[in-house]
Amino acid sequence: MKKIIFYLLIISLIVSCKHQQKVSSSNQPVPLILVSKDYNNTHEKWLSNSVGNHNLKCVNMYAVKSSDSINLLLKKADGIIISGGEDVNPSLYGKQDEIERCGTINPHRDSLEQKMIRFAVKNKIPLLGICRGDQILNVTEGGSLLIDIPTDIGSKYLHRDSRKAKEHKSTAVYHSVYIEKGTFLYNIVKVDSGNGYSNHHQAVKKLAKGFRISACAKDKVAEAIEPVDTLLHPFILGVQWHPEAMDVKNPLSGRIGRKFMYKVKQHFLID
Repeated sequence: MKKIIFYLLIISLIVSCKHQQKVSSSNQPVPLILVSKDYNNTHEKWLSNSVGNHNLKCVNMYAVKSSDSINLLLKKADGIIISGGEDVNPSLYGKQDEIERCGTINPHRDSLEQKMIRFAVKNKIPLLGICRGDQILNVTEGGSLLIDIPTDIGSKYLHRDSRKAKEHKSTAVYHSVYIEKGTFLYNIVKVDSGNGYSNHHQAVKKLAKGFRISACAKDKVAEAIEPVDTLLHPFILGVQWHPEAMDVKNPLSGRIGRKFMYKVKQHFLID
């Protein structure tokens, strides 16, 4: 009987220790990712699904009002995502007289995102630009944009369904993306083409110095940009499609999320 009681005590202690480990591990610091503007925690869910766990934290920077708080968060960041949204103000690339050709403009967001991009580039923090994020990355680094793809280049290829916009419905479409072999993007996704979830009418026109186009659509519109010398920074990538809104089994979604998180965790561990 004494032996049984002894073994029960041992088992109880083991179970108790394991429980304490789980509780303590949940309180451990995790990588911090700043999202310029998040919608329903979409980017955190996507990254968690991409890597198969939830050991990360995303902060919606658009909700942070104090400049001191923004600066403090930037110093703590392990990764930065510039998300999709409104058109970039054309005054940022010398086309202020063409603002009427744009949709909604958000100067506060332009300012916030340019600050985040410059901080990430200077401090070698993994940086992912999505749709608008791809565009403002190019603008911040000295490039310009096609203000409206259909009228600027005469393309009828759908990067979004403008007909649905008039009906106040989602304008997103899936279309083919062609990835340049030998690029940083190709080394991540491991495919030379795929389907991307797309919702944009603007895109890269003049490419920023030091960058290259690593993916195009069928009409040759740039679908991704990256630095020419990828060894100078752990991760800088801009994509026109929305990986966060796609199935992570799609190479143009989950593989990007996993590579980004791999670099984020490296920064977290070193820092």
